[in-house]
Amino acid sequence: MAEALGAVVVAGGRGRRFGSDKAAALFLGRPMLAVVLDALSESCDELVVVRAAGQALPSLPGAPEFTLVEDEYEDQGPLAGLITGFGVCQSDLVFATSTDAPLLQPLLIQKLADLAGRHDAVVPMVGGYLQPLSALYRRQTCLSAFEASFARDNRRIVAALEGLDVRTINETDLRTVDPGLLSFRNANTAAELEALERIARS
Repeated sequence: MAEALGAVVVAGGRGRRFGSDKAAALFLGRPMLAVVLDALSESCDELVVVRAAGQALPSLPGAPEFTLVEDEYEDQGPLAGLITGFGVCQSDLVFATSTDAPLLQPLLIQKLADLAGRHDAVVPMVGGYLQPLSALYRRQTCLSAFEASFARDNRRIVAALEGLDVRTINETDLRTVDPGLLSFRNANTAAELEALERIARS
């Protein structure tokens, strides 16, 4: 029997470089959050969005159903957002992403789930760096590890994975489902968002 697959979207980043709320930024005429949710819904049965305290999300007509939760920790980074989201999500396996990955490929998520086995996490390695916000986690095990790391005042997701059974997946294997590694292209600035729109149009 296949394990339940969910997704947590960390939507509460401050977007200093972007200059505005990324979740509401338009990508090909739709809020970027809606675009990410659409991609996730093709592979995941449960969607959880973590917003910052007081963050007003944009109107999302036509977006798939999701659970909205407010980050329990104010301005403490993505690890805190994952702790909040994992605490609400009910799925065995959880794909974690941010709201600024509008070219996320659904086949990538399924690839990571297929590789999960008994591992605690499956984390892509792109450009020589682990990609913890484009990764798959065994929810209960990782939630405990994340909470312990947070309590030690260690707020980096990669550091929170130390001691767990983590399977990494290299670019060659990633390209079998995402040839251009588009899932890992983030819109950190308005100029980068425009560049991703050009890619999507082409």
